[in-house]
Formats: sequence, structure tokens, C-alpha cells
Amino acid sequence: MNIGKWYDPISERWIVPRPPHTIAAFGQSNAEKVSEANRREETQRIWNLLVDCCARG
Repeated sequence: MNIGKWYDPISERWIVPRPPHTIAAFGQSNAEKVSEANRREETQRIWNLLVDCCARG
């Protein structure tokens, strides 16, 4: 997931996330891979809602 940079009004600076660590997927079952994909989608959904909420001010 790539969120990109965002502005933090408290510190008044742009925040650039660290590059994601590569995690070896060897040995993971298909169910674990699907579960990880679902978590990423849910994280992205929550992030989008948070950004929308904060943008409304």
C-alpha cells in the first residue's frame, strides 16, 4: 500500500512514509495471503475515510 506524503498540521510539515519493508511470502498459505490483502484493503479504506473527514475541516 502506498499512501504517499501527507501534511501534518500539528508539526506543520509534510510527512513522507518510510519505504515498505519487503516481507518474504514464502511459506504462507493462500488463506494467509488473502487475509493480508483484506487487511490492506481495510487499512486503505479507513485511511481514505480519515483523509476525507479531515479535509472537511
